[in-house]
Amino acid sequence: MRRETHRLNPVGFSMGRVASLMSLSSAKNYALRAERSQDAKEAADLLAKAILELAAAIEATDAKVKKINKSG
Repeated sequence: MRRETHRLNPVGFSMGRVASLMSLSSAKNYALRAERSQDAKEAADLLAKAILELAAAIEATDAKVKKINKSG
């Protein structure tokens, strides 16, 4: 799974937020590709990738919430 860093990109957004959004977008794309797939093995592989991307997004969000709770 992806590990995120909290540096700023040129636009000024935290890379953690960008990574989280990319993970959600990637998960959606994998799921849509799986839905259209005619091959069961390929569909299963795509769904597995979607699940991993969702897990990465959940971990990123969880880390942010814990950081906010710790500082607040």
